[in-house]
Amino acid sequence: MRGEAGEHLASNPPYGYIKDPHDKKKWIVDEEAAKVVRRIFDLCIAGKGPMQIAKILTAEKVLTVTAYHAKQKGWTMPDNLYGWNKKSIAGILERREYTGCTVNFKTYTKSLKFKKRLENPKENQRIFEGTQPAIIEYGQWERVQVLRENKRRPTKTGKTSIFSGLVHCADCGAKLYYCTCNSYKDDSQDHFVCSNYKSNTGSCQIHYIREITLYKRVLECVQRTLTYVRLFQDDFTQEMLMQDEASRKAELAQKRKALSGAQKRMEDLDKIIQHLYEDNVLGKLSDLRFQKLSAQYETEQAEIRQLSETLEREIAEEAEQVSDVGRFLQLAERYSDIQELDAATVNELIEKIVIHSPEKIDGRKHMTIEIYFTYVGKIRIPLQKPKLPASTEKPA
Repeated sequence: MRGEAGEHLASNPPYGYIKDPHDKKKWIVDEEAAKVVRRIFDLCIAGKGPMQIAKILTAEKVLTVTAYHAKQKGWTMPDNLYGWNKKSIAGILERREYTGCTVNFKTYTKSLKFKKRLENPKENQRIFEGTQPAIIEYGQWERVQVLRENKRRPTKTGKTSIFSGLVHCADCGAKLYYCTCNSYKDDSQDHFVCSNYKSNTGSCQIHYIREITLYKRVLECVQRTLTYVRLFQDDFTQEMLMQDEASRKAELAQKRKALSGAQKRMEDLDKIIQHLYEDNVLGKLSDLRFQKLSAQYETEQAEIRQLSETLEREIAEEAEQVSDVGRFLQLAERYSDIQELDAATVNELIEKIVIHSPEKIDGRKHMTIEIYFTYVGKIRIPLQKPKLPASTEKPA
């Protein structure tokens, strides 16, 4: 009952929070620990993995979670005060509670005799928003989860690229590998190539682009796009909302069609099972055959029922969604005077980069690069720009 009411089921708050002295059921922010939590998320946005973050905090002699709690409560301090490990970092990065919500029923037991706690599927967990002050903004937490899904391993040379994990092939959808070598005289030969190419023996054509070229083109696109967004904010907002509405309607129509088909199949299966039962009663169908066929159809029914529930839930959720243009506008404002790119900037602004096959136009090779921005996707800058707002219009 406490869990269903949105109360915290955990006996102790996560690192970064403490119990409110005036109300033990509430959590308040522990600013000293919260600074470390924010730093961990910022380092992840900057392209660092859990192991790299752990090494940084250890080198900076930041107290581990265990050591910090021991110090706060006057307990015996552990032997290793600063030995952070990647498991602790990953646990912090995955905790949704830092966005200000409560997540209940994350684990369960099969029975009272079976003591081991098992992870509960996300659809069976209960999330209650706004139950305590947020340490991490939800958009940043969400972005970190996406980045962690796209793991970026350093090359054998130890070098990494700020675009690693973001570059995709337009033809096969695979990621482009970052390739470098110690024998290169400088960084000008570092490049990305489709992971399905495999020296002309794979399933895809070569999609090759030098990192230095990619950097220049992405920086130019980001600067041009953010300038347009800043100068024509109202036009941009209206256009993005219209695009989002159009794509949402198309997706909803597709899912409603799939749901309708599933419901029709459910009705057909009910009739088929009923006929099987009648044939079995009348002796037209043996018991063994009846059991085998009815089991098959009932299994199919269960799968379709589960699919229908999923589609219904997704349709309900998507019908309420709106494009998060506001979040992107905040990013555009923050990076309005951007002069160079780094990992943190790229990870915050860009969701993915799509590289197309080169085309020959007038005897020269041309390559199309598509950039999808976080929250809003691909942004089209009109060839004929809207009129500048009155406050920024230049005199003739």
